[in-house]
This record gives sequence, C-alpha cells and structure tokens, in this order.
Amino acid sequence: MPKSIAGTTVLTYNETANGLALEATFTGGTPPATADTFAPGSLLTDLSDGSEYVNSGTSAAPVWDAKVMSKTVALTAANLIAMYATPVAVVAAVPGKAIVVDSIDFVMARTSTAFTGGSTVAVQYAATANGAGTATHATIAASVVTGTVGTTYTARIPVVLSDVASASIAGVGLFISNITAAFAAGTGTATLKVKYHLV
Repeated sequence: MPKSIAGTTVLTYNETANGLALEATFTGGTPPATADTFAPGSLLTDLSDGSEYVNSGTSAAPVWDAKVMSKTVALTAANLIAMYATPVAVVAAVPGKAIVVDSIDFVMARTSTAFTGGSTVAVQYAATANGAGTATHATIAASVVTGTVGTTYTARIPVVLSDVASASIAGVGLFISNITAAFAAGTGTATLKVKYHLV
C-alpha cells in the first residue's frame, strides 16, 4: 500500500513479514534513507526515469547503490554503413542523470558479402557524427566489422571518466558510431549489449 516517507516521497511496497520493504517505487529526487523502512537487499525504482537502486546497507541505515542495467540493440547492415554520419541510438538520455557504462559486448555476424572501408567503432555520448562524441570505452577495430564470414565476439571495458564536465554526459544519451570513414557494401549484422548504471 502507498506510504509517505519523509513527507516528500510516496512509495508502493512489497513487504516482509515484519513490515520492511522488499520492493518499492518512488518518483524523483534522492532515494529515501529512512531508518527501519527498507530490508537489506531491497530494490527501489524511480518511476520518473527507471533508475533502480539496491540497499547494500542495513534496515537501520540504508545505502542505495545504483543497479546495473542493460540495453541490447540490433544493428542492421544499413545501420553499420550509415552510423559514421548518423550515429545509432543505444540508450536514451535520462534527464538529470549520467549514463555510466560498465561494459560493452559487440557480436558481429559477417556474411560472404564483406564490409569494406570504415574505421574503428565506438559507443559515445551524444549523436555527434564521425565518432566525435565523448568516448565510453576503448574502440573496436574496423577489422571486426570487415573480416571474413563468421560470427565473432568483442568485449570492451569502460574508459575512466575523470572530471568530465556535466554538460558532456548528464542528460545525454549513448550512440554507436565509427571514426574517420564509413563502412560500405557489406550485408552482415551486429548485436550490441551495453551494461550501465545511472549517476
């Protein structure tokens, strides 16, 4: 049932037998830290942007850690060819939040009609053409896209973000593009999976 926490946040609960929340929702602002309300390990979801938090503290002193989320995007041959000039959306912007990448997995399914040209591939902040947005990980070699027929797997860890201006990443979506030159001619496809959390 709905409850008011700290006079500002309304939550809907799934409770333990002793009345501590196991799952709850709230709308906007900072997750509430009210004592003796949330069970350890409970899940809290912000309905304003879909952010999820897990209580890594105690019921007396909850500590809300951002839960890792993921998004999987299928990339057609047309997407791969066009993404140099027209980056493909991966994760939509979340107003007031920065999307922090935890990992990138890129599965490339190449056909007998190989891609030609092109250059390194990267997931970046913003839809800046030619891969010129703020980087989220070490680039993926062009040969991953242009190689011979077959399916390959590429994983990348995130770059270290240090003292990045808020305007560059807060409220900014993630896009995939490539740097220097566009791919051409190929008929393969790719699947991109991004794990991330919101700050």
